[in-house]
Amino acid sequence: MKKLKRPLTVIGEFEPFGLQVVEPCDNGTEGERKNRGSSRKGRYQLFDAETARARSGGYEYNAIMSGLWDHDQELYIHGNKVIWSGGEQVHKQFSADTAVLQAKWCRVEAMNDPLLCILHSDCLMIYTPAGEIHAVPLQYSITSIWAVPGGLLLQRSADNPLVSCGPSTPVKGSPGLGLRDLARDGHTLGISSRFSPSMHSPLGVCSSRRTSPIASTPTTSECAVFALLHPLEEPEAVQVSENGKISPLVDREEHIIWSNSRVPYLVSFHRGRKQHSIWEIRAGPPTKEHASVPGEELKEIRTWEESGTFALQRVWMDKPGQTQADQVFLASDEDGVPIICLVVRQHERLSAFRLSRSDISEELSPKAHLDVAWTLDAVAASPIIALHPREKEKQHYELLVLTSDGELGLYTGSHQMCSFFLSKSATETARKGSVRKIQKVTPPVTASNAEGTEDVVEILSIQDAVSDRVNVLTTTGKTYRCALNMPFSSAVTKLCLSAFAESLRPALNRYLLKHFLEREFTSSEALLLPTPDSIPDLNWAAFSDLIMEIIRDMPVSGEPPLPAKKKEADTSWDFLLQSGIHKHNLLSRRYVALPIFQQPVIQKPLPHPAPRSVDEKETDEMPVYVSVMMEILEVLHAVYEDCKLDTLRWRQAAQLAPLLSHLAAAAGELEYVDHYSRDFPTFVPPLPELKQSPFQGKWKTPESLFKWLENCIKRRKVIKGSEGLPALLLRENLTCVEWSRKVVGFYELLLGDAETAEGKPTRVHVAISRGTTNRSEHKMVLAMVAEAFSLPDLDRLPCGISLPLRHALNLCREAPPGDWPPQAYVLVGREDLAATCAGSFSKEIYERKKERKTTGVSVQNPVVDVEDAFLAAPYMLHLRPITIPQSVDSDELGDAEVQGTAVEGSTSDGMDHMSSTTASLRFGRDLRLNEVRRLLESSRPVAVRTSNSPDVSDPDTVAQQQAQLWQLAQRTTALPFGRGAHTLATSYPLLAETLHIPKLVLAGRLPSQHDATVNLDSGTGNIPDLTSWPEFHNGVAAGLRLAPGQGKISRTWIVYNKPEEPNYAHAGFLMALGLHKHLDVLAMADVYRYLAQEHEATTVGVLLGMAAARRGTMDPATSKMLYLHIPARHPPSFPELELPTLMQSAALMAVGLLYQGSAHRLTTEILLAEIGRKPGGDSPLDREGYALAAGLALGLVTLGRGNDAWGLSDLRIEDRLRHYMSGGREPLDDRHRRQDGFTSSSLNTGIRNAEDLSQAGGQVMEGSMVNLDVTAPGATLALALMFLKTNNKVVAARLAIPDTHFALEYVRPDFILLRLVAKSLTMWDSIKATEEWVQEQIPEIIKNAVKFINQDANAEAPPADADMEALVQAHVNILAGACLSIALRYAGTAKPEAQQLLRKYALFFLQEKRAAASASRRPHAYVDRGTLETCLNVAVLSLSVVMAGTGHLETFRLLRYLRKRNDSDGSINYGNHMVISMANGFLFLGGGLRTFGTNNGAVAALLIALYPRFPTAPNDHRCHLQAFRHLYVLATEARCVQTIDVDTGLPVFVQLEMTVQDPDSGGEATISRLTPCLLPERSSLRRVQVSGSRYWPQDIKLPISDQPWWEPGEAGDHFNGGMLFVKRRVGACSYADDPIGCRSLLSRAFQKDSEAGRFETRGMTGDGLQMSKVDQLVSTFSGDPSMLAFAQLLSNFSRNSKVANEFEDFCLTALFECVSTDRPALLQTYLTLHTTVEALVARAASQGTSASCIFSDSLSLFSLKVALSYCEALKEDEGSSPGQEPIIQHNFLAALAKKVDDVLSFSAFLGVDTAQASEILVPDLVKYFNLAQWPTEAIANPKGRVGQDVLMYKTLFASYLCWYDIPSTRVVQLAVQQLQKILPSFRTHISSNSESLLPVLACVLPGIPSHGLLRISPCLQYLNSDLSQ
Repeated sequence: MKKLKRPLTVIGEFEPFGLQVVEPCDNGTEGERKNRGSSRKGRYQLFDAETARARSGGYEYNAIMSGLWDHDQELYIHGNKVIWSGGEQVHKQFSADTAVLQAKWCRVEAMNDPLLCILHSDCLMIYTPAGEIHAVPLQYSITSIWAVPGGLLLQRSADNPLVSCGPSTPVKGSPGLGLRDLARDGHTLGISSRFSPSMHSPLGVCSSRRTSPIASTPTTSECAVFALLHPLEEPEAVQVSENGKISPLVDREEHIIWSNSRVPYLVSFHRGRKQHSIWEIRAGPPTKEHASVPGEELKEIRTWEESGTFALQRVWMDKPGQTQADQVFLASDEDGVPIICLVVRQHERLSAFRLSRSDISEELSPKAHLDVAWTLDAVAASPIIALHPREKEKQHYELLVLTSDGELGLYTGSHQMCSFFLSKSATETARKGSVRKIQKVTPPVTASNAEGTEDVVEILSIQDAVSDRVNVLTTTGKTYRCALNMPFSSAVTKLCLSAFAESLRPALNRYLLKHFLEREFTSSEALLLPTPDSIPDLNWAAFSDLIMEIIRDMPVSGEPPLPAKKKEADTSWDFLLQSGIHKHNLLSRRYVALPIFQQPVIQKPLPHPAPRSVDEKETDEMPVYVSVMMEILEVLHAVYEDCKLDTLRWRQAAQLAPLLSHLAAAAGELEYVDHYSRDFPTFVPPLPELKQSPFQGKWKTPESLFKWLENCIKRRKVIKGSEGLPALLLRENLTCVEWSRKVVGFYELLLGDAETAEGKPTRVHVAISRGTTNRSEHKMVLAMVAEAFSLPDLDRLPCGISLPLRHALNLCREAPPGDWPPQAYVLVGREDLAATCAGSFSKEIYERKKERKTTGVSVQNPVVDVEDAFLAAPYMLHLRPITIPQSVDSDELGDAEVQGTAVEGSTSDGMDHMSSTTASLRFGRDLRLNEVRRLLESSRPVAVRTSNSPDVSDPDTVAQQQAQLWQLAQRTTALPFGRGAHTLATSYPLLAETLHIPKLVLAGRLPSQHDATVNLDSGTGNIPDLTSWPEFHNGVAAGLRLAPGQGKISRTWIVYNKPEEPNYAHAGFLMALGLHKHLDVLAMADVYRYLAQEHEATTVGVLLGMAAARRGTMDPATSKMLYLHIPARHPPSFPELELPTLMQSAALMAVGLLYQGSAHRLTTEILLAEIGRKPGGDSPLDREGYALAAGLALGLVTLGRGNDAWGLSDLRIEDRLRHYMSGGREPLDDRHRRQDGFTSSSLNTGIRNAEDLSQAGGQVMEGSMVNLDVTAPGATLALALMFLKTNNKVVAARLAIPDTHFALEYVRPDFILLRLVAKSLTMWDSIKATEEWVQEQIPEIIKNAVKFINQDANAEAPPADADMEALVQAHVNILAGACLSIALRYAGTAKPEAQQLLRKYALFFLQEKRAAASASRRPHAYVDRGTLETCLNVAVLSLSVVMAGTGHLETFRLLRYLRKRNDSDGSINYGNHMVISMANGFLFLGGGLRTFGTNNGAVAALLIALYPRFPTAPNDHRCHLQAFRHLYVLATEARCVQTIDVDTGLPVFVQLEMTVQDPDSGGEATISRLTPCLLPERSSLRRVQVSGSRYWPQDIKLPISDQPWWEPGEAGDHFNGGMLFVKRRVGACSYADDPIGCRSLLSRAFQKDSEAGRFETRGMTGDGLQMSKVDQLVSTFSGDPSMLAFAQLLSNFSRNSKVANEFEDFCLTALFECVSTDRPALLQTYLTLHTTVEALVARAASQGTSASCIFSDSLSLFSLKVALSYCEALKEDEGSSPGQEPIIQHNFLAALAKKVDDVLSFSAFLGVDTAQASEILVPDLVKYFNLAQWPTEAIANPKGRVGQDVLMYKTLFASYLCWYDIPSTRVVQLAVQQLQKILPSFRTHISSNSESLLPVLACVLPGIPSHGLLRISPCLQYLNSDLSQ
């Protein structure tokens, strides 16, 4: 046969699509367009879509690109424009101010997205698919850029070394972080190299950046190539490694001509020496061992910063004086190893350089030198994908080579496979331009085309290859886009070719492939694209014929090729089947009305078996063609068995069976023929008539995976050895049998022996993911994860094969280990655990509302990367975004005061979003949320109610209204404190809008005058002083609404909210942003702009906000800014600044926050000195607040360090603080310390002497005495924080309360409160929430005095000179201090004992205040009402801190009562209202989502915020800066957890059991709470369990940790930011739908009615269930989408026959079984097994139902047999392993087996009884056992049915052999031989009683079940014992 040339498929005449975008073709005539010539043409580059695809992110972007997979992507450069297009669609278009020199795609290691790099003359622009822009200014002229693994190379120009871009040195005095940060949030990230500080990018963005920490080498200016490894880094000089030395590449004549991002190699050409070089890219010295994989980045590039060099090593150098290569590209050698090809057109040579790799590691191994592997004659070449399937990870590129004589050949390696030509007729019909839909124009392949030249276009060159498409340049001047016309359109053909390439010898594979391509495929050329629905598959038929022809024509050593058989039609029917009209009818699908498996198949009879050697010991080699056939047979047989394990590929197995039968018969392997005949009896042709038994000599038994798996299940263990497994399964990295390898590997892990359980590797290689494996089922699950075997893959397995795997998954469902990857939980049906442990998954599903999982938190798999298929449809499609039902609208608030009020809108109070949060779930059963919203609302006029007495004149009425309105205005101004706490972290901003700040409305309304509005008179008080700082707190409250940890809050949005003029509200907003750590995104230039406004409140907000945002970091820039606002620490030469004391106090507190817990020595000295600083020129009234801020800051710096702080022991901090507390003359060394600049060990900062300041401009002369009123509070709290939780008894003794009358005279009563708090914080573990502990804190003298005043008979009379007022005031302050101590100890715990105790003392103080005005001698008659009010405030605040976030009703009622009081009660001022407001906010902290912690930082923040000295007016900061009250935010923790139903996406109520460690007793206790609820602290929480029978259990065990609660997005958060996903058990309702659990009993009615079968469409009366209600009932108890869809289908099912009724009843029963057992996947198993058996029954009865085509072969019976073996094995193990019941009903399988037995008795088919049918069947069995002949026609029966049922009879016969395990002919004949030796007269016994030989027959046929022996025994007397007869 002549070798044919294959025609190229012409897609169209090529023209860049970008040219049509730049200049539309309809402008001008054709001649004008031609005259413009190349002036209008730009440059283009074609590339694959995979180049621009993100690795693991960008769902929307990748979704778009996935639709353009088969389209060529194009980058078109025209002037200053770059157009990226694909498939006649423009993806992106870039325009710049300067011309574009080059555009390249590249990837960097730190980013998943590909980067588009566009080179301009002065800069490099880098674009990401997300829209970010990075500008890299260039100092030197760059001519070209080249993509390499992990970065980009920049080739420097040799002519123009410098770019005129302004100054080359940094501007002196410029800020360290200039405009680069200003442009970040505008999606333009600027960066400058270290050679140029600033540069104007093409987009007009001026950017600058700090210089790189890597020092520049002296030869940097001479370097010729630079490496850019990240868009935000600076280009580094590329080094060259030669002779072990590294030096910069300075030779500018060395020009790069090729690089690739897949391999670390590049090719250069030296223009001076005319010499090529190949370089290997290395990081660091060349002696470093490394390896890189094609397609992945170089590992060493990741550590280039450590090595400091990006080095190149020359691995090959050409001879000088050569011509530069015209083409350089990367291709693949014959075995897939990458090769670099250089094509020099002038020399007509292609040189290939092989990048060798290890056969084991599949990785490139570096070589010190590369050599030319082979050469080809070529003038042009291109890499192309043609012969191998497209794979993402490793692509195999062949070579398309054009020789000098115009021959276009396809090469694999150096071997030519076929030739191609370009047809003139195809080019004439091709249209111009890019083709949206590929329309291939291909002429037929004939010999004339190959030999003639009339229809051939001469090819000039080829280029721009992408996938299987290439541009062909012709001598006519036109370019055509062509595709290779490969003849492999069938999926089976491609599967076989892939198996040949992986498994056959390379020479044999190449031989077969070459002959395939050189031969004519007459019937397949019309099928240009795969058509799976075309039946029969003519492409596969032609491919099968070619295999047989090639094997027949294969030369045998020493013998000529066998003559080709002449194709003649034996009969007229055969002639008709081979006619052209029949083939045309097949192609036009004229037979589509026939069932699928009854379509006419062009079959040839099997060849006569090859003669075999009789002597089995003979070692003569078999002929070559036989060995080749056996090699092919073994490979294809493994593929065939692989297809049998995939139900979606059973048709491919049916197509393979005829070819394999021909091969096996030609090779004499009739066991294989019998194997295929049993599987597909209607597809395998019959054997020719044999006169004697063909089973002589050597023979092989075919491997059957079905039998191997069935034996494993029966024995409950894996069969040792490789017997029964195809040899290809034992080899690694074979994709052709990957499916069966996985299944066999899973069974080995599941049923493995003890060695496998101990970790010994299995025979079949299978990967195992990381996780705990306590049993074999766990190993199997992790193996499925590692092998990316998902639930949809499990559905593809045959039902019987999948049942053991499903059973193992079901066993792991109840309590899987906690360290599994999310994919493993999805496999076992625990999507709740999968969503909980995968934070990125939950964010994508529930926050971004995408039905897909994130790679943010993806589980690291040590073996293989796992894709998202585990979380794909149909098992996770039912997940939907969380939608929390809305609470009552703000317009429906149930407050009589606000109803009917005309306001701007319900969204103006700042709390409108609270109804849509989890708070509505926690407190939705009552109206407490509405009430707290009413109490904290400040944006509506308040009701003013006055007496309407007629005796009161109008002026007096107005005066009363104004007086009452003034009191209400003070309450209104205090409300932002509580509103900020209530709405803390509950909303997310819209970046397109400014943040709404609610108004502070001080007006009132008169309900008696139809809600007339009355404004506050300015004469009543100073309104600006009343509203200034409240506006600050209002801004803080508005800013605190924002949730922390949001990456989307950017600098741009913060600046966008900046008002034109500074105001108090925006100042508070800045502080709130800092408390949430959002201010960290601001650049120092932005901070400077805020501070330059010189606005007091703005400065306070910025200082505290920046320090809080960077708490504990000791940031130097922030530290300098803070110390700038402490004038006392300025150097003497510094200009004097007049800063308010308020601002200085804020700066001191900010210093403490910035250095929190650091014990920084210099900061400690400064703060310690500031506590006792003498008064200067500032206001002396604010000195107490200043000293207190210094003391608290000192406590923060030394927080909890005690005496263990390293380097602070010589400062004697404890003694000096004690001195500030006790008073006396200031020590001399302290005065010298301030004069000399602290201590000699510290830095001499030259600080101005404070005493000199006092003498110069001071107003108070204190001398050397310590002013205790100023220093004592700060020193006391500083000592408390320093020794926090240290339990230091020495320090506690110094803080003890005075216990003598003399000592009490020298301590202020309010200081006693602070001392008790300090002592309690030091002795942390001693604090108890008991009355006994409180009484222990009171000294005896005070107790005795109180008893005496109470006229207690046991009390002793105090001394006459005793100060009773001091004693009683000390008593109430001790009680208040004890309350505050208990609050700090049990903050956020909601401990009942603490709540009851604090409530008791709050009521006690309230009662004492009422009686304080009476004249009776009561204990606290000596105490004024102001002191009692302060103590009451402390007790109330303490109570709210303990119950924070709980919304406790009793506490809320108490607070609401206290809020109603007015000034008539006495001592009610702004501070009291602030306390009540804060208490309300704490009680509903964060809407019930947050609470307080008790770690060191939280306790310190709470102590600062709860300082028991409250302001008297809104502008009172004398003792404590009001802004410090908001620092409680630093003590909050988001410990609320809400449970989300993973099936519905809705919040649900779930019972949680928590095991906590009791801090008092040290033991463990269990508490139970209903979600949503607050969890205990992390330090005490040990275990959280989902309890109850309605939801699947979860057990979260937490390690012991003293760390605070997890921040949002922090790694290791077991609760996923407060969301715990749960999965409801099927058959149970949620607690909201069924609170008491009675509705679940309705499932019994469903079961009863389904079993009775009384369902009708019209419905039933009585207790019957309507059919239309089935879907509703199923939806009540199951959320699985497959169950709901099937129930909906049943509801619409129409009953029109008895069969339909029976089938519907079965479906309903199966549905109930799957719903009640929560196994939705088994519904498919039930339906498949049922319909398969019913189809067999229908076909056996010759009923022409549509179900008859479902059963086509015996594979379905094999599956049913395996399922029966599974149930029987579990039944046998029931005694040893109780509780392991089959997941499928054994009775159901037994009923199916009974039906199969009835069908295979042939009584229904033959129309006779069972006994007669058995007798009729014996002759066919005898013929089969003797000659391996299958029935060729149906047996006539009494009813006259004959040969028309031959196909059905063969099907039933094959099913008969398989169902009863009847062995093959060879096995039966050997058994007869053995039986003849054992019992020579066995035939006589058989004739009398055939069952008498069953025991002996079982011995000679081991493993055959009894039912098979019963059917063999009647045939024994007719079998031949001599195989030669």
